[in-house]
Amino acid sequence: MFQTIPVSRVVQVFIIFLGGGIFFLILAFLIIRKNKNRLNYTISGFFIFIFLGGVFNAIYALLTTHVDEATVVTLHIITYFFFCLAQIFLLLFNILLMKSEKLITLKKQLIILGIYSALLLVLFFIPEGVRINENTHYRPHWNLQFFIYANIVWIGFAMIPTLYTSYKLYKMFEDPEIKKRWKIYMIGTIMIYIELFGVGVMILINDPFLRQIWNIYDVSVLIGAFLIYYGVVRQL
Repeated sequence: MFQTIPVSRVVQVFIIFLGGGIFFLILAFLIIRKNKNRLNYTISGFFIFIFLGGVFNAIYALLTTHVDEATVVTLHIITYFFFCLAQIFLLLFNILLMKSEKLITLKKQLIILGIYSALLLVLFFIPEGVRINENTHYRPHWNLQFFIYANIVWIGFAMIPTLYTSYKLYKMFEDPEIKKRWKIYMIGTIMIYIELFGVGVMILINDPFLRQIWNIYDVSVLIGAFLIYYGVVRQL
């Protein structure tokens, strides 16, 4: 099964994404073990859904040449769905820090999560949004409609609000050490955002050489994850 997958693809999927996903899961476990409250569960949701995305990424990569295209495409969209869904937990975490658990109830969190999830589910119904076959060298290739819609949703409803609330929180903090750690958290989130957007661009243009170049930046996912963990652990 591995013989049909290029070496660069094996490194990206099974070492960086799947191995990185396990690293994310470990960070989630450490956060929950530190304190079992809603704030900790919320931020751990980010790490858990990245882990799930890594798992599905490995599954569909293994099955690409062994099942029909529709199945592989569905698995790919599920993978991307989880990666995008993870981003909303950073926003929910920031909002909890700003407004407190009394004002931001679990019901309100679930409403935000539900609306965002519904917007992402539209990705499954975009006509010919994703192709994975011999013509694409068994690598995912998005059409422009899929790329634009996906980025409007996660950038508009997750990334921009998270960056805004992160900056607001930074201005609110008075303790120099907390401000320093929060800067680290913000750098980590930006690294994750660059990776998620960059992966989308690489899938859209589907150029083998550029994909291999981008694989180098993929390592930033692990660095970004650790920076997010290190930056917020003081607040938990």
